[in-house]
Formats: sequence, structure tokens, C-alpha cells
Amino acid sequence: MVNGDPAGYLLAYFTSEAAENGEQVRFAVSTAADPISFTPVAGGKPVLESNIGEGGVRDPFLVRDGGRILLIATDLRIGPGGDWAGSVRNGSRSIIAWESRDLVNWSEPWLSEIAPPEAGNAWAPKAYWSQERSTWLVYFASALYSGPERGRGEYQRIMVASTPDFRTYEDAEIYLDRGHDVIDSAFLQVGGEWHRFSVDAEPVIGGADVRGFVYQECGQSLDDPSYRPVRAGVGRPDLAHGEGPAVTSALNGAGAWLLIDEFGLRGYRLFHAKDPASGEWTPIPDAVLPAGARHGSLLPITAEERDRLLRRRRRRDALPRLFVDGTSHERLILSGTGRRNGGNDTRRGESRRGVADDGFERDQ
Repeated sequence: MVNGDPAGYLLAYFTSEAAENGEQVRFAVSTAADPISFTPVAGGKPVLESNIGEGGVRDPFLVRDGGRILLIATDLRIGPGGDWAGSVRNGSRSIIAWESRDLVNWSEPWLSEIAPPEAGNAWAPKAYWSQERSTWLVYFASALYSGPERGRGEYQRIMVASTPDFRTYEDAEIYLDRGHDVIDSAFLQVGGEWHRFSVDAEPVIGGADVRGFVYQECGQSLDDPSYRPVRAGVGRPDLAHGEGPAVTSALNGAGAWLLIDEFGLRGYRLFHAKDPASGEWTPIPDAVLPAGARHGSLLPITAEERDRLLRRRRRRDALPRLFVDGTSHERLILSGTGRRNGGNDTRRGESRRGVADDGFERDQ
């Protein structure tokens, strides 16, 4: 919860693997209570940079835990000419995290291995508090393999792992398996129900082709096994395709806001719903979003937090150095069960070449 009256939003995002330092964390703050116009923090330069794991950060997600703020994200650096196929076969099975008390001063980053040994990746982590379990649940996407041979690509499933502190995690479980790629699940609580927003690569629902769009469903809890459809193809026809949903309630109680990443084209686009349970999302074409902003998250902030962020000046001596050297995870083999401790692994991996731009697995 926000310690004070929320006055606006903080947007955490990355830009593009083709841009210099594009796969690092950037911040922007809304100019008003609605997320319609943003001012980049630190002139739009990265405010958090990874010098561990694969040396890149994508899909940053902000969450408050008592008096601290956590940022968790994908440990991935594709870079120009990166290898998407390699990233889902033998990519990082860890997520990267930072911690702060004031949104300006951040800890050093740490890695937590969250995906099981049979996973090829751990993408787009998002965290939600489970009242039923009294713990944090972190959702992410992984491709799972049955053996060491990974020549044939596997589809992405949504996994879930519980954590009390964002450093130690219980063994991950399969949360959502549709037999084809599903990624980027995000949740919004509306009244007594939870709405789930995922990106589905395959389905044709109700006669409409909604492959590669956001799919909204509704359930009674995070763990409800029987979510029911609300809206397929959220963002159509305004978007050519969409992923990376970032959803949040409006500060004035008037509905909700939804960002969808039109990857490869315009990046994040903004939508609003007066009643999010209806699934009727209206595009906001005149929204002023940070240039190139892609898959991230929105966090309500106070006026004091907003002013503090805008006063921030990027000081090189206050930021960790970034080692962009192609570092990547080699596959780690875990033994035993129970909790996995966070760790830093910076062993060099093989060179990678790009084959796709949407993140979904393609057999080569």
C-alpha cells in the first residue's frame, strides 16, 4: 500500500534490444493523477543497470512490500542480433531484483533462481500477495524440456513460485498450461474478483482470431482453477498485436488503466475501462508515453515520491557499472528440493543470433 495519498504513477520500463542500453530499467512519472502524460526520470536514461547474470533487464515489475519497494525483472540481454531461440532453450532461469525505501536509492541487484532445472527461461515475473496463502506469489513464463536435448523448441507455460522475501523461493509449479505459448500474465483485483491478463499465441475464441493479443479472464482468487473468459483480443482493432500488459486501478476509483506493448511497432499504448470487469477497453490515442517504452509496470506514488524522483540526477558515481560483454547463464543443475537461494552467476555463454522479434518460440 502507498504510505500517503497517491498522486500519480511511476512507470518502469525498458525500450529495445536494438537501442544502446535499451535492455535496462528506465523510469517515468505521470504529470497528473492519470497515466496519460509522463515525464522521464533522469532524462530518459537508465536508472537501474544490471552488472550480473546476462547483463540485461527486461519486463520490470514494481511492487510494494511494507515500507520497501521491490523491482523484479527478466534476466535477459538479447541485444542487436540476439538469439531468441537460444534464450528459451538455455537462457537464464533466474530473475533479477532490486530493493528501495524511497524509489531513488536502490540496493545492488541480486539474482534468484526461480525456474526449475528443466526450464529454458524465466520471463516477465510479476508478484501478487495471496491472502489465501499469506505469501507473495511470483508468476513468470517458462518453456519446459523433458531431457537435455533441446533442439526442438517447447511452448511457454505460466509458472508460479511463492516467496516470503523475494530472495528465497519455493519450488515453482505449473500454473497455466494451454498446450501452446502463453506469456505475460498480469492480475488486477476488481471488487471480490481477480482479472487475469495473458498473451496467448494460438487461440481462436468465439470465431475471432486473437493470436498474439491480450486475453482477459476472471476468477475468484489467484489460485482459482476455473477462470472464465471476459474478453479476447484486448486492444483490437487499434493494435496490430500486443503483449506485456501492465494494468492498474484508477486513483480516483473511476475504472482502470491498461498498457499494452505493440512490440516492433509503437511500443506501449494506453487503454482505459470505466468498468474493467466488462472487458471494454477504450484506447487513449493522445497519451504521451515515454519514447520507445515497452513491457513494464505502473506503481501508484505520492506527490512527495513524484517530486523526489523528478529531482533525481543521474550520477555515475551513484550507479553500479554495467558490464555489457555478452555474459549469460549456463544451465545450472539444482539438486534437492525446497527453497532456492538467490545467487549471482556470471559465467559466459555462447554467442547468440536473433531469429524472432515477438518472443514466442519458433522452430528453426
